[in-house]
Amino acid sequence: MNHDSDDMIEKRKRRSKLRAFRNLLLFLLIVGFCGYLYVQRDMWIPKLEGIGSRYDSVTQNDGTLAEGNFPLTISGSSSYQADIVDDTLFLLHDAYLDTYSLHGDSGDTRQHAFQNAMMCSGGKYALLYESGGTSFRLDTKHKNVYSKSVDNDIISGTVSDNGTVALITESSSYACSILVYDNTGKRIYQRNCVEYVVDIAFHKDNDGLCFTSVQVENGVMNSTITSVLFHQVDTQWTSMPLETMSVKSGFSSNDKLCVVGNTACAYYSSTGEMLGTYNYNGTLVSADLENGKAALIIQDDQKRNTSLVLLDQSVSSPKVISIDSSAELVRVFDGDAIVMSPGNITSYAFSGDAIATVKLEGAYTSFLKQDGYLFLLGYDQIDRVDFKE
Repeated sequence: MNHDSDDMIEKRKRRSKLRAFRNLLLFLLIVGFCGYLYVQRDMWIPKLEGIGSRYDSVTQNDGTLAEGNFPLTISGSSSYQADIVDDTLFLLHDAYLDTYSLHGDSGDTRQHAFQNAMMCSGGKYALLYESGGTSFRLDTKHKNVYSKSVDNDIISGTVSDNGTVALITESSSYACSILVYDNTGKRIYQRNCVEYVVDIAFHKDNDGLCFTSVQVENGVMNSTITSVLFHQVDTQWTSMPLETMSVKSGFSSNDKLCVVGNTACAYYSSTGEMLGTYNYNGTLVSADLENGKAALIIQDDQKRNTSLVLLDQSVSSPKVISIDSSAELVRVFDGDAIVMSPGNITSYAFSGDAIATVKLEGAYTSFLKQDGYLFLLGYDQIDRVDFKE
C-alpha cells in the first residue's frame, strides 16, 4: 500500500511540475508577444486605428451615381471647366457658358468669344477671362453683369465674394501690372510691379489685397507678400522673403494670411508678421486652402510614403495622416479636406479623423462638393454622387 501511495504522490508531483512549467511557458510567451507588440507599436497602432475609424465611424456612401439629368455630357471639345457659383453649376466649354441646377436641370446658355477662356469663382460671382488675350467678364447665376477689355494681355485673374475683380496683366515697361475693378466694372486700383506676381488674395473685408511676387536670388526661389489698400498709393506692408515658390494664398476669417508654397507653408498676421512656417520633406502633389485651413498631399520619396498634412490656421500642431500613394488631389470644402484617389474619395476633419468615403467606378480628374453631393469631373462628362458626412 505504501508503495502504491508513494507512486501516486510522485505522479501528482510530476503533474504539478508539468502544469507549473506549462503555465510558466505560457506566461513567457505572452510577455514576449506583448513585448513584440510594444516594439512594433508604430507599425500596428496606426493600422488598428485606421481600421477602427474606417469601419466604425466613417460614413460609407454607396457610390451609386445620380440618374435623370446626370451625367452631363460635354459636347464638342472635351476641354471644359466647372465650378459651383451660388448653388449653381457653371460649365465653361468651347464658346459657351452653361448653367445647371444641382440636380442637373438646364439653366442659361451664354455665348462668349474668348480664345483661351478661364473661369474662377467667388461667392455669387464668376470671372471669365481670356488668358493671353484682353477680354474679361463678370457673371452671376442670373446674368452677365458686364464685359470689358484691357490694354495688355491677361496673365491670370481672381474675383472676391463681393464681385471685385483683380487681373494680372503683361506690361511693356514693367514685369506685370495689377488692375482691380468693382462689381460694376469701374476700375478702382492699378499698380505696376517690378517683380513677377504669381498670386493675389483679397483682404477679408475686400478693401485691398495681398499679392505674392517671386524672384530668384543665387539660385534660390523666394516669395514676397505685399499688402495694399485700394484707396491709397503707398504699400501697407511687405513681408520678409520666404524661400519657396508660392502656389496659393488666402485670408482666414480672423485676418490671418496663409501662403502655400511648393516647399513650405507660412502664416502671416494682418500686419505682415510671420507667425510660423511648415517645411515639407518631400514633393507637394496637391494643395488647397479655405478660410486659413491648408490641406497638403506630400510624397516623401526617401521614406516611400504619402501623407495628408492638415494645418488649421497655424503650423504649431499639424495633423499628419498616412494615405495611399495613389492620392492625387485634395480640396477643402466647408472646413473638411477631401482627398481623391483613382478608386475612392475620402473626407477628413482637420482634427485628422476620417469622416466619410465613397468608392468610384469611373475615371475622374477632379470634383466639386455642394449640399451633400460630389460632382465628379470626367473626361467629357460630369457625374453626381451622394456624399453624406
